Amino acid sequence: MTKQLNTIIFDLDNTLTHRSQTVEKYSEYLLKSFKLEDNLENVLKIQSIIHRIDNGGYPQKERLTHSSIAASVANALIESLDWQVTPTIEYLTDFWFDHFPKLAVEMPQARVVLESLKAKGYVLAVISNGMHLSRLKTIQSLDFEQYFDEIISSEKVGFKKPEAEIFQKTCELLNVSAQQCLFIGDHPINDYLGATHAGMSALLLKGFHDVFDENIQTIDNLEEILSYLGITHFGTTQ
Repeated sequence: MTKQLNTIIFDLDNTLTHRSQTVEKYSEYLLKSFKLEDNLENVLKIQSIIHRIDNGGYPQKERLTHSSIAASVANALIESLDWQVTPTIEYLTDFWFDHFPKLAVEMPQARVVLESLKAKGYVLAVISNGMHLSRLKTIQSLDFEQYFDEIISSEKVGFKKPEAEIFQKTCELLNVSAQQCLFIGDHPINDYLGATHAGMSALLLKGFHDVFDENIQTIDNLEEILSYLGITHFGTTQ
């Protein structure tokens, strides 16, 4: 099965990036940028607010006070923190869109896996739900853009995972068939079932969502992609 695969497609959050660690980094950056009292209590309060609303990039509607995660987080932070000068919700929302992608934390082994796959001639792409500019900023901040032939967002193509159309549109843009594609993501429905129902092979990166079906093929880390494809280490194949 793996021999016919020539295209590897990745989810972004909690696949190529570690969203929880990004939240932690952003929380510390926000505290320093707005000269809030620099103590553990404030850092943990900011992190708790963001984690509650963001929910790993899968927000629950009842926790959203505004149309976006960014604005909902901004509103909660304004209400909960002691500001020297209280920012407007618009300013703090823009601050998220400007800085959260740039502070993205790379998932362990992501770079070496991308380098190995690119060196072996695989076509590489990203499919991610969300705003296209924020997807690009995240990938560019990690210097990952060089590896990808296509970066697809739900905003760009008008479909979102797990809808089959977003996977099909990506295949069209890459000029490959679904049967030639291996998709890697962290969400069993949006990523794994979305990809497999569209005709792709898939691997689920464990650790972020419950695996509800024993038939789902899982990996514990990104480096296992190389073993799955028969790449024993950088620059060689079995």
